[in-house]
Amino acid sequence: MDVIVDISVVLGKFLYYFLESLVYKIIPKTRKNVAGEIVLITGAGSGLGRQLAIRFARLGAILVLWDINQEGNTETCRLAKENGGEKVFPYTCDCSNRQEVYRVADQVRKEVGDVTILINNAGIVTGKFLLDIPDHMVEKSFLVNAISHFWTCKAFLPAMIKANHGHLVCISSIAGVFGINGLSGEYFVSPCVTELRN
Repeated sequence: MDVIVDISVVLGKFLYYFLESLVYKIIPKTRKNVAGEIVLITGAGSGLGRQLAIRFARLGAILVLWDINQEGNTETCRLAKENGGEKVFPYTCDCSNRQEVYRVADQVRKEVGDVTILINNAGIVTGKFLLDIPDHMVEKSFLVNAISHFWTCKAFLPAMIKANHGHLVCISSIAGVFGINGLSGEYFVSPCVTELRN
């Protein structure tokens, strides 16, 4: 009986979202104007974080870039400015260190202003099997891939609530839901993040 209910729920949701997507194809949603918004991106020194920074720069956002890799973060800053970013502020921050997150968050508030869009994108991957990952890297994975989200949210959410304006975005991976060979060590953290978002 539970299987029938589960299948019915899945089919019902599929039909609903399919019809919704058809409606939005005909009548597109208006896009949010992010020009002038202060967007903080963790893990901005490479990969998805860098691409997000470039995209937000084109849209006229004020960018705050956090990464532990100063060289990569500086390169992202340069690319963002080349793509229209007029105000780009790179900060070196280790998101696995709570005190550093709070310290750099205070520095951002003083130098740039209150963050209105927080994108928790920082993440680490070793690409090893669970038994081959050193214990300190398991801890580091949890700190960066999950726990740092709490610290950044605690640092910036109060100002968003006070202003009744802001967005929190937490990036995770589908690899936390579906197993991928060689990534078990990092991505057992992702289901935690996925459940936090839900």
